[in-house]
Amino acid sequence: MAKEIASCVLLIVYLSLLMLCSTGNGHPQHHHQQQYGGDDPLDMARRVGFFTVDDLYVGKAVGIQFYTRDPSSLPPFLSKEVADRIPFSVKELPLILQLFGMAPGSPEVQLAERTLRTCAEEPIKGEQKTCATSIESFIEFASSMLGGGQYGVDFRAIKTTHLGKPVSVYQNYTFLDIKEVHSPIMVACHIMDYPYIVYMCHSQTSRVYQIKIVGQEVGDALNAIAVCHIDTSQWAPDHVSFKLLSVKPGTVSICHFFGPHNPVWVKN
Repeated sequence: MAKEIASCVLLIVYLSLLMLCSTGNGHPQHHHQQQYGGDDPLDMARRVGFFTVDDLYVGKAVGIQFYTRDPSSLPPFLSKEVADRIPFSVKELPLILQLFGMAPGSPEVQLAERTLRTCAEEPIKGEQKTCATSIESFIEFASSMLGGGQYGVDFRAIKTTHLGKPVSVYQNYTFLDIKEVHSPIMVACHIMDYPYIVYMCHSQTSRVYQIKIVGQEVGDALNAIAVCHIDTSQWAPDHVSFKLLSVKPGTVSICHFFGPHNPVWVKN
C-alpha cells in the first residue's frame, strides 16, 4: 500500500514538473554561464539581477531582465530510458552533432558544447552538483539532497511567476514584499542550452526568498524567487558578481533572481 501511495505521489511530482517546464516564460539564468547573448560578462551579469543580502529590504531596486519565451519552443524533457542512451560529454560532441543534425560551428553547437563543459566542471567546496538529463534524474537528485517523508516525497519545486502578461525588457524592479522560504537545504536548478532539456542543479548553503517585485518602467509584477549564497569564499576571484557589486570573495552573501524556467527545490 505504501509503495502504491509513493508511486502516486511521485506521479504527481512528475506531472507538476511537466507543467513547470511547459508553462510560464523565461530564459536560462545560470549565474555561472553566459546565457544572454553578446560577449560582455558584466552586461550579462547585470541582467541576471545580482544583489547582496544587505539589499533585502522593501523599496530596494535591482536591474534585471526576465526573458519571455514561447513554451512551445522549449525542447523536450526526455525520460531516463531515452536520455541514458544518448552520449553526453565533450569528447562525444561529433556524435552528438550527428544525432541531432547540428551544423559544426553553429551558435547552437557552441551553446551545447558550453553546456557539456559546464556539466563536466567539478563542484566547488561545499557544493553538490549534477546535470539532470531526464525528468527522473531531475527528481532523484532533489530527493537525494532533500530527503523524503513518510511516502518518499517531502519537498517541492518553486519558481518565479508573472502576475500578468510577461514582459522582456531590462529595467529596475522594486521590492514590494519579501518572504523567506524556510528550508534547511535547497536545490537550485538552471535550465541549460541544449537540444533537449538539461538542468544543472546544485545544492550548497543558501537562503531562499520569495520577493514580490514590480518593474519601474513597464509596471509588470512578479512573485520572484531569489537565492542568497551564504559563503562565496570558494567562488572564482574574477566572478563577475564581485566586480558588479564591488565586493570581494567571502565578504558578503550574494543573491540573484531565478527566471521562470529555473525551479528551486525546497523542503515542505
